Amino acid sequence: MASILVNGISAKLGGGKSILVNFLSLLYESNNKEQFIVIVPPGNEYLKYAKENIRIVPVKNSYFPLVVFYFSTIKKIVKKYKVSLIFNLADFIIPVSTKQVYLFDWPYAIYPDSIAWGSISRKEWLFRKFKLFLIRRYIHLPVLLMAQTTVAADRLKKIFSVNNIEVVPNAVSIDNLTGGRYKDFDLPKERIKLLYLTKYYPHKNIEIFLPAARIIRDEKLPYSIIITINESQHENAKKILETLKEEKLDEIVMNAGHVEMEHVPSLYQQCDALLMPSLLESFSGTYAEAMYHGKPIFTSDLDFAKVVCGDAAFYFDPLEADSIIRSIKSAYENPDVVLSKTALGKERVKSFLSWEQVFNKILKSIEKYQ
Repeated sequence: MASILVNGISAKLGGGKSILVNFLSLLYESNNKEQFIVIVPPGNEYLKYAKENIRIVPVKNSYFPLVVFYFSTIKKIVKKYKVSLIFNLADFIIPVSTKQVYLFDWPYAIYPDSIAWGSISRKEWLFRKFKLFLIRRYIHLPVLLMAQTTVAADRLKKIFSVNNIEVVPNAVSIDNLTGGRYKDFDLPKERIKLLYLTKYYPHKNIEIFLPAARIIRDEKLPYSIIITINESQHENAKKILETLKEEKLDEIVMNAGHVEMEHVPSLYQQCDALLMPSLLESFSGTYAEAMYHGKPIFTSDLDFAKVVCGDAAFYFDPLEADSIIRSIKSAYENPDVVLSKTALGKERVKSFLSWEQVFNKILKSIEKYQ
């Protein structure tokens, strides 16, 4: 019997992991009888989704072995399991003749002129350029490209001259946004608390909070910025935390560290707004989370943010700390506008697809090309 191969080799964290976890949990609960071979990162985390028609195959993932994986190992897996179609969740397109449905969610490829390219190390830059080279070379192999927003779809068409694109939005797991266990994050009650719930990545632009914090200090503004990074995530994360401590800005930019999913609802409850100066996104679920929790959104004046948030956000230049602070000050000087945008966000999040809807949309596409 032919099988469907799901390539989740890169689903170690962030949005990629969220997509694979939700896809597998719904596949496990469904009555689908197709045979699925699912490639996952090493470890036992995904083994709980194995059953008669779902085989979980953990594979090591690092820079150079990853090249061997795509040009050798995966071809053997395709042959061994008589794979008839590949659902590819990874950043690399698989160079095989087997039909392939490719879920695109790597924004570096569609923002070649973004300042984010200049904020990464030489090693990171070379690896991303290599990925971009391979995407450009093999972009015409998939029978279908899935983009997460209309903006991403339009950019794919323009940059890579492809038309076989379907928009399949990211989804929000509402179950993860309710209940949970309460945790007191000991945040200052007398200040407006602006949350940026993310791990450290260069494109997340957390560095802009250093000059922003200096403005807040010098102008004695009643704002605290709450971040959730760990110094082990990147050398720049460590530098940021050290600078905050050295300049005694760590009471203005407060680091909550890693936040367990069960504590996320209580963190939102204890904060007043989302502050997200990201330079690149595909479809960030963080926007939808903030809308669901009724928090105003302050974010980058860039197309990836506007296509998700629309009129439900306040926008600023993410490269200018003055612009960020002006946006926040202006908003809180007009509380009626804050309430209006928050209400728009609460309505807007209702229009986003659920994971069940996204899952069914993906399965229909898979069935179409089998």
